[in-house]
Amino acid sequence: MLPQPIDRSQKLKLILYYFKKNLRKIAAGVFCIIVVDLLQLVVPQVVSRAVDILADADFDRHVLLTQCAVIVGAGVIMALLRSGWRMLLMGSAWDLERGIRDELYTHMLSLDTAYYDKTRVGDIMAHATSDIVHVRMAFGFGIIALVDTLLLGSACIGIMVWTSPKLAALCLIPLPFLVLVTKNLGNRMHQYHNTAQEAFSELTEQIRESFFGIRVIKVFNFEPQVRKKTENHARDYFRKNLKRAYINALLHPLLGLFFNISTLIIVFYGGTLVMENRLSPGEFVAFIQYLGILAWPVIAIGWMTNLIQRGMASLKRINVLLNTRSQITFPEGTVMPDIVKGNIRFEKVCFSYDKKMNVLSGISMNIPAGARIGITGPPGCGKTTLLSLISRLYDPTSGRVCLDGKDLKTFDPQFLRRHISFMAQEPFLFSGTLEDNILMGKSVSDSNNRGILDQVIKICALEETVDQMPDGLATLVGERGVTLSGGQKQRVALARTLVSAKSVILLDDPVSQLDTRTADRVIRAINRMNRDAVMIMVSHRLSALADCDRIYVMDNGRIADQGTHEQLKASNAFYRTSFNVQQSEGEPLGDRL
Repeated sequence: MLPQPIDRSQKLKLILYYFKKNLRKIAAGVFCIIVVDLLQLVVPQVVSRAVDILADADFDRHVLLTQCAVIVGAGVIMALLRSGWRMLLMGSAWDLERGIRDELYTHMLSLDTAYYDKTRVGDIMAHATSDIVHVRMAFGFGIIALVDTLLLGSACIGIMVWTSPKLAALCLIPLPFLVLVTKNLGNRMHQYHNTAQEAFSELTEQIRESFFGIRVIKVFNFEPQVRKKTENHARDYFRKNLKRAYINALLHPLLGLFFNISTLIIVFYGGTLVMENRLSPGEFVAFIQYLGILAWPVIAIGWMTNLIQRGMASLKRINVLLNTRSQITFPEGTVMPDIVKGNIRFEKVCFSYDKKMNVLSGISMNIPAGARIGITGPPGCGKTTLLSLISRLYDPTSGRVCLDGKDLKTFDPQFLRRHISFMAQEPFLFSGTLEDNILMGKSVSDSNNRGILDQVIKICALEETVDQMPDGLATLVGERGVTLSGGQKQRVALARTLVSAKSVILLDDPVSQLDTRTADRVIRAINRMNRDAVMIMVSHRLSALADCDRIYVMDNGRIADQGTHEQLKASNAFYRTSFNVQQSEGEPLGDRL
């Protein structure tokens, strides 16, 4: 699955939507910044007049107090307006972050299983956290720095030139060099940011994997190896992030150096002008203040360059992800059927995960509605993959899988899965209660739902488990069901699969972690329920398949044999040997036949 190429307009399209959405807030925030900047420009003029009044032997105290009151008033107004633009502009930036995160999460849910087979969770987490924050910073503070740079910077330079053209020209000599240095450092910052983010993804994935497999790590005393591997990733991220920090550390001292040089020029040459009465003391003080005000716009150039470089790099990474498209699609405008009967047909189906080696080859089978189908075979022969094709987690490489006579590729995957229940081979539980994991959002306030829930608990032999729990169905099962045994987790996952009446039920080794008697009880109960639905069960336990209408034996991605339980015992060596071994181990099949 390859992402679509992205040009600059596509890259900015994501943030332009939120810019238009918050246009009024942004406009109000920019207005507040403009007023604050104008007041900042007025204050040095007021100070200039006050200094000139003080320099005059016959100064008017009332006029001086008026100047002081103006400065205090301007300060109060600037403080209020600064709070205003922070709430307006940063509020818009936070809305951008929330929106992109929601859009990214929604998009990730729409991608197919094949994408997650090839993508590390650490990369996705880096996109959802660090990258989005960088985009938000570029959006929020970028606007602030841009307005200040254009308005405050140009106005300061204009007033300084108007006050003393020659002095302004001399003190601004370092400015072009500062801009060039900032641009060069910004380009390097962009490069270092990309490599640092890649290292951050590696570190995130390593930490996630370590916690996910913490029990294996402890059982096998892998702590030293895992710690060393994590330290290597952390050290790599540190080194790459340190390069970015070096650029930042270099930028600020350079800014200070250039402004100190400008201040030196003002003091030396400006002081000469004051002594020659070509510049008043007030204008001299105002000139130094304007240089101090100019420091922020010039610093903002470097800061804004840094923010935008990081933001654009992160935005590109996010857009690459958002432009990745699912391979599981369907023709737009296709009308979905009102009823799904459950007739399934495989027509010479082949499938490969890597487009090189086939996992399934030449699979052809016809499964009528209401049939009970069993699938068995040695590990790795393609049983799970076959079930995945029915639920369109993957599409065949060649051939067709049909439902009620229509190619599955013409079905909307979401519509299809509303009619299919699929229990995966590895049971997965969410961090919630037993009831949450079984019902998955359905309400139990409805008496009908409560009755179905009780019935499913009985079918899956969960009554004793529920009774032993301190809060019954309301008991929290912990992250990934850590408080439950493997067999309990498998039965909860089975209950989740059976709680909704679907046309097709796919069970991938549903009793592999149960003892033989509990497994037999569960299989008997499953076979008695919902005879109208197609049920396809994959299992290594032949006792679980004994009552199936037809059993398929797979080997090396192909159907090696098919028939009823008795037919396969007589005709298929693998099936007969497996049956005899399981019988010798105490499978209770003899009690059922």
